[in-house]
Amino acid sequence: MGEGKRGKPGSELERLQMFAELATEYFRMVELFTPDGRQVAADSVEAERRHWVELFRAALLRKFIVPEEHVSLKLVVRALRLCNYSGDPRLAEGAAEAAGMFTNGMIRDREALMAEIALADHDLFEDVLYGRLLHGDADRFRRSGWAGDYARLSRVAAGRFDSERALRKALDIVSYGLANELLRPPEPDSLPPDAGPPVPPDALRPPAGD
Repeated sequence: MGEGKRGKPGSELERLQMFAELATEYFRMVELFTPDGRQVAADSVEAERRHWVELFRAALLRKFIVPEEHVSLKLVVRALRLCNYSGDPRLAEGAAEAAGMFTNGMIRDREALMAEIALADHDLFEDVLYGRLLHGDADRFRRSGWAGDYARLSRVAAGRFDSERALRKALDIVSYGLANELLRPPEPDSLPPDAGPPVPPDALRPPAGD
């Protein structure tokens, strides 16, 4: 399954611009809500607050991990390569480094994920994400009944944060490219077959009279 059509960026450059802003916001959120490191009692209100912050942080990572999302790291690295019109070596090397940090969840397609869910005998954060946090999928809700065990849920959610290394690297290199005007939309004939047609500028303008 490829990228979803709804809300698709008008160009690969717009994808990178969106990614840079959203990833910056994500890391700012992490900075603002990171606990101070002091130990707290497991049954305290502060421990519960930290638990929910951790869950929301993991949920916010979704758009960067799931391959079909418009600002997924998989599509962002592709966009970096397509928009690097000058062949800047720092951009090329940075894209390769970010890709080398990909976790399995960033590159598997939906069919692979569904196969894993069908065979899994272990806890999946996706069940919590879609059954409790983002959606109310009944099947996933039932499968995620274990989520009431905070320690167990924290262990599962922690696996999501492995993707932050690739996210930080991609943000650094995209920001460098944008700041130095080294990125521009690729020519239409250079896009891969599943990229879809570019959106003409006129399509982005509001109707006359609005």
